[in-house]
Amino acid sequence: MYAIAAFFYFYDFILRLIPSIMMENIIERLQITTNQFGILELSFYIVYTPMQLLCGPLLDEYGAKRVLPGVITLCILGSILSAITKNYYWYLMARTLIGFGSAFAFVCVLKIASEWLPKKNYPFLAGLTTTFGMLGGIFSESVAPAFNQFDQTYFYSGIVVIGAILLILSMIFIEDKESHDDSEFDLKLIIKDIKLVLTKSQIWVAGLIGLAMFSPIQLFVTWAIKFFQQDLGTTEILAGNITSMLFWGACTIAPISGWIAGEITHKKRLLFIGNSVALLGMVGILYSAHTDVLSAMILMFIVGAGIATQPLVFVYATRQVSLHLTATAVAATNFIVNLSSLLQPYIGSQLIEISKQVYSLESWRYALSIIPALLAVNLIAIMCLKEIQYDEND
Repeated sequence: MYAIAAFFYFYDFILRLIPSIMMENIIERLQITTNQFGILELSFYIVYTPMQLLCGPLLDEYGAKRVLPGVITLCILGSILSAITKNYYWYLMARTLIGFGSAFAFVCVLKIASEWLPKKNYPFLAGLTTTFGMLGGIFSESVAPAFNQFDQTYFYSGIVVIGAILLILSMIFIEDKESHDDSEFDLKLIIKDIKLVLTKSQIWVAGLIGLAMFSPIQLFVTWAIKFFQQDLGTTEILAGNITSMLFWGACTIAPISGWIAGEITHKKRLLFIGNSVALLGMVGILYSAHTDVLSAMILMFIVGAGIATQPLVFVYATRQVSLHLTATAVAATNFIVNLSSLLQPYIGSQLIEISKQVYSLESWRYALSIIPALLAVNLIAIMCLKEIQYDEND
């Protein structure tokens, strides 16, 4: 069950990164500006982010068995619509459908892990889950750009087939530890769960820490291929390989940091170290005079290794509530984490305003400087996070 849900998270990461890997293709196909592309990217998160507040309570109250097949179906429908339309507004609709369905992926994995597996393994599983997502990112940045020379229909056809397989597997194998068969939809109960979780101050602290640490993926990856193409004069495929090193760093280190977190008492030290490493890596990428592909790859791997500790914020969040509200706590934290997506149009508009569509390296640095700024401020936020303990019964 964990493997099926984790593969859905892998699938979700591919879906969310499609605009970044097909940026030029999409702009040409839909005949849109860079600013409109920023809005297109935002459309996914306009639905994905607020849905975090609902997907957690829905999973807690009605179970993954009832919810997961439906949200996978929405991703499939969005992919089909993306494949066949050349209209900007229909493409926006497709991205919102995908955003709605994808919102459940990460939360569902950790909900299943919390129900069926020991709590002491939760930090490791949170890291392992991140690895599945990062593998989706690696596929998106390293393999998917090769499809840009073909019509998008071929790529989306493969996406639809994978989604259909996931749908069948989820209907056959996903089970809930506690029965939800007789549970009827109760909006008041959903609101009560959300309110209870959002009144926990440490949920907000954990979420804001996660927001800053996730910003290299949320804000930089969308523009990274074009950035490296201009900065290093590389091809689109090579720029995608450079970008994928961030995901390699994260997927390699995340399970290791999760395992270490399960063995030590002061877990937030890992967050502080990881955040510091990511900050140094981002500063190196944006402001150093690296002129070769290898140094860029190393720096991206360093950033990925740093943000690999970010899943620990969800461990902190789940310890603020009872087991029953685990998914709500994870989802509320993920909601806060994804608020950084609201900065995407800002970055696009800054690039246009500064460079008048002639993207100089200085304009890139100015627009993307918000990422190291978030990571720098985050060092203070981490100090405000209260340490958690596990007892022997867990």
